[in-house]
Amino acid sequence: MSINQEIENTHLTKRVALIIYLKSVSDQYKLRHYGDIVYFSKKMKYCILYVNRKEAKDVKNQIGQLDFVNYVEISPEEKVNLDSQHIEGQLVKMAKEAEKKLQLEQEKNEDQMQ
Repeated sequence: MSINQEIENTHLTKRVALIIYLKSVSDQYKLRHYGDIVYFSKKMKYCILYVNRKEAKDVKNQIGQLDFVNYVEISPEEKVNLDSQHIEGQLVKMAKEAEKKLQLEQEKNEDQMQ
C-alpha cells in the first residue's frame, strides 16, 4: 500500500501543493491569504503553497487571475509511486547501471595503461 493510500484512510486534512510562478518576488507575501507558503525562490521567482485538496482548483483559478502571477499549476505529486517495492526496484536498477558504468571505465583505463 502506498503512502498516499494510507493517508486517504486517516482523518487528516488532505493537502496539495500549488506551484506559483511570479512576475515580482516582492508580491509573494500576498499569497499567505490563500494557504501556507512552504518554499520560495527569489532567483527562480516561484513559490510552493499548500492548500486543502478540495479547494485546490478554486484557489488555483483565484491566484491565476492575480496581476503579479505568471502561471499556477497543481503539483503532480499524486502521480508519484511511493510504494516500497517500486522504490526498491528503482534502487536495484540504478545500482546495476552504476556497476556497468564503473566496469566500462575500469576496462577503458586498463586498455589505456597497456
